[in-house]
Amino acid sequence: MPLRVAAYCRVSTDQEDQANSLASQKTYFSNYIRQHEDWLLAGLYPDEGLSGTTTRRREQFNRMIRDAEAGKIDLILTKEVSRFARNTVDALAYTRRLKRLGVGVIFLNDNIDTRDNDGELRLTLMASMAQEESRKTSERVKWGQKRRMEAGVVFGSNCVYGFDLTGGQLTVKADEARVIRHIYHKFLNEGKGTHVIARELYEEGVPPPKSATGKWSCVMIRRILRNEKYVGDVLQKKFVTLDFLTHKKVENRGQEEQFLLKDHHEAIVDRPTWDAVQAELARRAGKQADRSKYSGRYWCSGKIRCGACGSRFVPRTTRRPNGDIYKIWGCHSRVHYGNWKQNGQGDYVGCNMRMLNHKALTACVQFVLQQLDLDYDALAQELAADIQKVLTDPSQEKDLNRLKSRQADLERRKERVMDAYFGETISKEEMLQMKTKYDEELGRINARLLQQADLERVRAEQAKGLQELVQTIRESVTRSEEVFAEAVEEIVVYQEYITIRIHCLPVTFKVWYTTGGTRENYTTKIERWEVV
Repeated sequence: MPLRVAAYCRVSTDQEDQANSLASQKTYFSNYIRQHEDWLLAGLYPDEGLSGTTTRRREQFNRMIRDAEAGKIDLILTKEVSRFARNTVDALAYTRRLKRLGVGVIFLNDNIDTRDNDGELRLTLMASMAQEESRKTSERVKWGQKRRMEAGVVFGSNCVYGFDLTGGQLTVKADEARVIRHIYHKFLNEGKGTHVIARELYEEGVPPPKSATGKWSCVMIRRILRNEKYVGDVLQKKFVTLDFLTHKKVENRGQEEQFLLKDHHEAIVDRPTWDAVQAELARRAGKQADRSKYSGRYWCSGKIRCGACGSRFVPRTTRRPNGDIYKIWGCHSRVHYGNWKQNGQGDYVGCNMRMLNHKALTACVQFVLQQLDLDYDALAQELAADIQKVLTDPSQEKDLNRLKSRQADLERRKERVMDAYFGETISKEEMLQMKTKYDEELGRINARLLQQADLERVRAEQAKGLQELVQTIRESVTRSEEVFAEAVEEIVVYQEYITIRIHCLPVTFKVWYTTGGTRENYTTKIERWEVV
């Protein structure tokens, strides 16, 4: 029976030359597999314009893993470790997961086959080096961007409402600039709130920003009122990427230096109007205009979806009659437009979906993680043992001792050759010939020893974080919001139940629950659950 062989290829940008590279890789792998008579092409899985430091958004990679789990693949080919993953943990986790399924991975350029006895050790080392190279590249890119920001170059996609961004320069778009001035006038001169302005723009038929997924919202209006670009200034590095592996952007709250460039480009609103709007925003909010946005405060932000209309759920703070304050999540359409109804233009807006209490949501997620029936302490110990086994491979120690023994033997042989020459037992030509031979072999051995020393340093660095990793796993699983954020892929709210999809698992949990108690003693009872 032929071996079903698939190939994975990836390029990290969607530029034209990279696209050509991706096409070349697909052609190469197709021909390479067909050249083996006992191989059968099981599929090509190309990811384009995606980073290798995380597997979360690589659709083709994840589809390949699902096909392997479905028994459709026996062997996977990829160009090199850095194409497969630049994250050491991902590289080991996925190759081990595939190995348990009986699926091997061959990294052609690195000459690594995970089916070999030493495949995992060499993979660990290569993945560590690929991860370190990714870190250095990230630092170089950030340094270059910083210098260009200081020179006034604006970074980002062309999604700043009111402007065109070309070559790092902003130019005003007249039609959208009129809308922005209209918003400022409504807020400052007519005293209207962001909700009212959003509703009126929708009723007036004004198109929302192209980057918006729906209608005008209070969030869009608030961002326009606070965006310094409309007064001609540019504040660089509002958001920063703290982890080169996840590429997650967070609001810059002093982690890195920001650059404010005054009168950088043509303004849409004059400075007195801008200053008056900022003061009014602060007055209405009862706090400084630059307060933190809610979007990054919760582990489930952007992951909760309405089962009726498909809108995202947004967080809200609610006060009970007795004064207690608690956190809930509501469908965006219901929060901003009320219950489902027909507006004056004949369109239907709003939603009737129920609200979701944050404590109830947390309890349901904890319950689902517990149903996975995993011994997390044992997993942590197993992971520690596996990593330690890789880091202390006895075959490496034997190889090192053999090289040192051979090195000493060659040095002794060189000494005997020189003794023979000075004792006039051999000629000068014979002495030079034999010395050259020994020096060449010594050069190869010394290079191998230097390589071994480098590998020892890599293993030492990996060992340092081993115990911290184990402790983190023990303490965080099932109760840490960081774990919730990584484990939960999507939550869908229905009137009778919620569904929770766990990342990297081909199942969805369906949970029915009831709630009760007070704010201090709030309880969530799981009535029933099932896996779909």
